[in-house]
Amino acid sequence: MVKNKTILWILGALGLTGLFLFLKKPAPVVAALPAVAGVPGAVPAPKEAVPTTCREKAIYLAKQQLGLPESELTVRSLIPQDLGLTTWSLNLAAVGWNSGVINTAVADNRFICITGVSYAGTSAEQVRVRVGASTVANFNIERIAGITTTHHIDITPILAQQNLPVSVDVFASVISATDNVILVGTTVEKRGMVLA
Repeated sequence: MVKNKTILWILGALGLTGLFLFLKKPAPVVAALPAVAGVPGAVPAPKEAVPTTCREKAIYLAKQQLGLPESELTVRSLIPQDLGLTTWSLNLAAVGWNSGVINTAVADNRFICITGVSYAGTSAEQVRVRVGASTVANFNIERIAGITTTHHIDITPILAQQNLPVSVDVFASVISATDNVILVGTTVEKRGMVLA
């Protein structure tokens, strides 16, 4: 009888609609799965974050072009061998532009990102970098008179993909056989590659 009084009270207070809502059993909650075109019920893979740094872009390109997951890639600092050199010591044989002091192609399965230059020499004043047929950077590295320590210059990042030619020209104010122009950056390559 108590149950009937409760139902009558609800019916009186809320009307028939209130009684219907009170007696209705709640529907089970089912998480909606996002649809994948052509595959009913399939859950799509989470989207990757958009790469913003040069390093992230090099990793993204390597993953896309090589078809490998990031766990199969090696990410390390740029070294002279990545650009066909044995050391960062450059032979600036002429006053003015020394074309092609670095002139190589990026190795297959390798991606290079150049983000800066460290320099402590006295000869080099400007650096020009070409990737493919395009000049992608031209910047001044001339040191300040009286300062003999290495200085570092951050540049707009340069990304060179596998198999693309890379050329570096240096403008020198005096001839020098051993001017150290150190390119700073990141190399992304297929895991297990051997430097030639």
